Amino acid sequence: MSSEEEAKAKNVSYRRWIVLTSGFFVIFLCHGFAFHLSVLFPELLRTFGRSKAETALVQSITAGLLFVAGTPWGKSVSRYGARITGITGSLLVTLGLVFSFFAKGIPDLIVTLGVVSGIGFSATFISASTSIGEYFEGKSKLTALAFLTFGSGCGGVIIPFMMKTLIDEYGWRGCLLITGGLMANMVCFFAVCKPVSVGISHIKANDFDENSKQNNFTASLKSLVANKVYIVHVIAMCCTIPVINSSLTFMIDFLMTKGFDSETQVILYICLNVGVAFGGVLPGLLKKYIPHTSVLFIPAFFTLVGTTVYSFLPSAETYTHHVVLLVTLGVALGVSVTTVTMTTMKLVGLHDYTVGLGILMTLLGISNSIAGPIAGLFADLTESYTQPFHGFSIGLGVASCLFVFAGILKRRTRTTHHCDNELNITPAVISNISSETRTTDFNIHHTAFI
Repeated sequence: MSSEEEAKAKNVSYRRWIVLTSGFFVIFLCHGFAFHLSVLFPELLRTFGRSKAETALVQSITAGLLFVAGTPWGKSVSRYGARITGITGSLLVTLGLVFSFFAKGIPDLIVTLGVVSGIGFSATFISASTSIGEYFEGKSKLTALAFLTFGSGCGGVIIPFMMKTLIDEYGWRGCLLITGGLMANMVCFFAVCKPVSVGISHIKANDFDENSKQNNFTASLKSLVANKVYIVHVIAMCCTIPVINSSLTFMIDFLMTKGFDSETQVILYICLNVGVAFGGVLPGLLKKYIPHTSVLFIPAFFTLVGTTVYSFLPSAETYTHHVVLLVTLGVALGVSVTTVTMTTMKLVGLHDYTVGLGILMTLLGISNSIAGPIAGLFADLTESYTQPFHGFSIGLGVASCLFVFAGILKRRTRTTHHCDNELNITPAVISNISSETRTTDFNIHHTAFI
């Protein structure tokens, strides 16, 4: 190796730790805010006096667009690199939060916070995880992604507490304005993420022609439609993730109706997020120490645990009961969202993974956007959270049954569909997969952030 190559390798070695640190803080900020707007929910109800169903649209659309916009932002990363895409997303997040300061109603917040910031969050998520994928390989890459997951857990614990403090001092408008300034720091974080390779999409003509790419997509789509286990798995996930995000939207307001003061509400909510952080690493530990555990029975068991907790939460009375139930619920939720990519990869194989996960994420985004308002509508009609939480329990119960059914169906059919996808990979398909790596890197990491 020449001295120039050695210097370049040394520079990359140093830079990757800077990139990892930057990615940690990006995920810390994005996860802590995007999925924990429930701290704002009671304030928005009091300010605008609108229904719970309408107010829930703000967080539902934010999270929904974060899922749905992942695919187009993945294409942007492939063409322009993670740095430019991440900076663009950071500016969108900041502008959305700053403009929310001037909101005169829930529709304004749906546009500024839900649409503008939601799309921006999607860009920052995919760019941060892609940067890690470019600078780390093999086991070190898995360790780096685990470190980002730790950042998401820290954000889920600290940011809600910070937002509550800002609301108490400056009101919810001041909270959004200050948070917008905080999010602007992501521009600096992405500025140091020099892309290793940019413009993969420009050289696709040398790897495979457009017709070949389209044929691969069509073949994957037909294969997925014929994969009954995958279809059942998608339906089960669409009964799981929207329930989780909907319950998080109303959690602070729910705890308020139980008679807890504002400080205790935040503490209990943090207990929930501590459980989510632990649940995020639990599937990996189970697969490591119990290698023959079915990837479908893991979410089946923990969604059943979530079903039980949701059914008992409305009748819980003491502070201790709430702590135990919320930590347990957090573990169940963390496991459920973390197994999305793991189960998808096992069911469809490497060949169809990009298309299969893209379809799943799109459907999750759509279902997530409508689940919150539906739950809010039931809360408005009954003037209580008892029925919505029982509905959450039923939703996870159905999901648990579907996961079990998918596991049984997978064993009975004993199809070699996913094995064929992993083994029969042509050079053209390998090139196709390489061009989509940035998009799938986001999806692999994204499930740990919910």
